[in-house]
Amino acid sequence: MTAEQEWMAPKNRTMEGFFRLTDAEKTIVIELFTLRETPEGVAMYFRHFSPELKPLEEKEAYHLNLSKSERGVFRFDNSVVNQLKDAILTHADDDTYVSHGDITETDGKPKVIEVTYHRVK
Repeated sequence: MTAEQEWMAPKNRTMEGFFRLTDAEKTIVIELFTLRETPEGVAMYFRHFSPELKPLEEKEAYHLNLSKSERGVFRFDNSVVNQLKDAILTHADDDTYVSHGDITETDGKPKVIEVTYHRVK
């Protein structure tokens, strides 16, 4: 499988991005996300779609709030049960960052998703 991510430059207190997960034959999932400066702090919103752009979340986009930012590590937290609990973005170097997410499945079992991204020039 191949995970790809693109970020746009910040504009009007918002940064947008796009994620795509593919295998050798098809696109598995598409994700759109934003980072926004709000009066309460920085918030991350994201939503998953099928290749036909059918939303995979039943209601609304995930919403996480920046809870910690130090030395290249950015932690976003979500208090909603049965969703992504946290997202931790770690800036490893100028061309690499790690995205880590802790999820509690509907059956209560924890799951971790971690992807290391490398810049393609």
